[in-house]
Amino acid sequence: MKKAILAGLLFLTFSRPVSALENNKVGIHVTQIEDLEKAAQLVNSSGGDWGYVTIVIQETDRNYDKWQKFFDTCRQSHLIPLVRIATHLNGDTWEKPSESSIEEWANFLNSLNWPVKNQYVIVFNEPNHAKEWGDRIDPGEYAIILDKALTIFKQKNPDFFVLNAGFDQAAPDSLETMEEARFLREMEARVPGIFSRLDGWVSHSYPNHGFVGKPWETGRATVKGYEWELAVLKGSFNLAKDLPVFVSETGWPHSGRFYHQETVAQYFKLAFENVWLQDAKVLAITPFILNYPYYPFEYFSWLDALGNPYSQYEEVKTLKKVRGEPEQKQNYELVNLSLPPFLMTNFVLKGKVILSNTGQSIWGEKELRLKAKAPGLKLTDLSLPAERRVKPGETVEFLFTLEAPATSGDYTVSWEGLAKYEIRVFDVWGLTGSKNTPLNSFLEGIFGFWYGFKP
Repeated sequence: MKKAILAGLLFLTFSRPVSALENNKVGIHVTQIEDLEKAAQLVNSSGGDWGYVTIVIQETDRNYDKWQKFFDTCRQSHLIPLVRIATHLNGDTWEKPSESSIEEWANFLNSLNWPVKNQYVIVFNEPNHAKEWGDRIDPGEYAIILDKALTIFKQKNPDFFVLNAGFDQAAPDSLETMEEARFLREMEARVPGIFSRLDGWVSHSYPNHGFVGKPWETGRATVKGYEWELAVLKGSFNLAKDLPVFVSETGWPHSGRFYHQETVAQYFKLAFENVWLQDAKVLAITPFILNYPYYPFEYFSWLDALGNPYSQYEEVKTLKKVRGEPEQKQNYELVNLSLPPFLMTNFVLKGKVILSNTGQSIWGEKELRLKAKAPGLKLTDLSLPAERRVKPGETVEFLFTLEAPATSGDYTVSWEGLAKYEIRVFDVWGLTGSKNTPLNSFLEGIFGFWYGFKP
C-alpha cells in the first residue's frame, strides 16, 4: 500500500499552569449570539483580549447546534463564556429546578466543545427571591441543588468550574425575599461545608439601594458588595479557601429618574479603574446588560433599540485592558501517516501527516510546531504555515522530509506527542553486489514512484 494508516487515533493535551496566564477581567452580560461582535469590540479593545461574557441558557433551549455555534463564535472572537443555567418562566416566575435536571444539564454542557479549559457554570439565579425559585424561598433546597451540581458536574468533567447563584444583597426579609446573610446561614445549616466546595464566588454587586449608589461606596449592596459577602462566608462559616470573585451582574440605570448616561459612564470608569481592576480577588466583571433595550431592562441596556451605544459603552471601550491568555486544550487525532515500513539507505522520502484538530484552540493563532524525534535519521518537524488557521473539527496536512542514513538497521520515527513508528533501512545495492544492475535501477524507480523517494 502507498500509505500506512495507523490503526488507532492518537491524542495529546498541552497545558500550562493557570497562575502563569494573564487575565482580562472586563466583560459584559449578553443574551444572544448576535451580541458577541459588539461584546468583543467592547471587552477586547484598548489592548485587551479574551474578555468575558455572561449568558443564560434555559432548559427549554438546550439545542446542541445553537450553543456549539455560540461557543465557536466565542472562540473566534476570543470571549470566555460564563454560563448561567436556568429553568423556564411560568408567567413572571421561574420554575424551581428538579434534582434530576442537574444530570441533564451536566450531560448537555459536557457535550459541547468549550472555547477554554475552564468551563464556568453558574447554578441558577438569586434564589433569595421567591420569583426565582418557583414562587417560594427555600435556602435548604437550593443548597441541596447546588451540592448536587458540584458533585455531578465534577464527575462529568473536572474542567467544570462550578459557581453559586448570585444573590440580591439588598433584599429584606419579606414574603417575597429573604435577607442574604440569613439565606446563607440556612444553606450552611442544611448542607454543612457547601461554600468550601465552590470553585469561585458569583456576586451581584449592584450600587443599591435603588441602583443609585456611588462607585466609591463600600460594604453591602455596593460595587464592592462582594467583600461583604466574602466576610460573611469567612466569619460565619469559617471558610478557609480564598474564592475568586465573578461579578456577573452590576451597573447603573440611565434615565431621568436615575442618572444621566454621561454620569453612568463616569461611574463605570471609576468603578473599573479604582475598584474591580485593582482587586486581585476579582477575576471577571460582566455588567448587566449589553443589548436589551426593552422593558423591564431598557435603562440598564448598553445599546439602544437601533443598536447604538450609550456613553458607558464608549467609556469602558477606551479603558486600558490586559491581553488575556486563558488555558486551552490543544488536542489532535492522527488520521493518516504516509510512511513505509522500510527505506533504502541514503534515500529521501517526502511524506505527509494528516491531523484533526479535536481541541479548543484555533491552530495558527499561535505557532504550532511538533518536534521531530528520529534518532539516526534526518526528519523535519511538523510545522503549520504562519498564515494557516485550523478550527476544531477541521483537518490539516503537514508535509515532512525523512532522509535515511547510509547504515542499514532498525530505526524509529515520531513527532512530539505521536507514537513511535518503526522503519527498517536496508542497502538495496547489497542484493546484487553492484549499484549498476538492471534490478537495482528497477528497485530505485519503484521506490521513487511509490513512496516519493529522491536519491
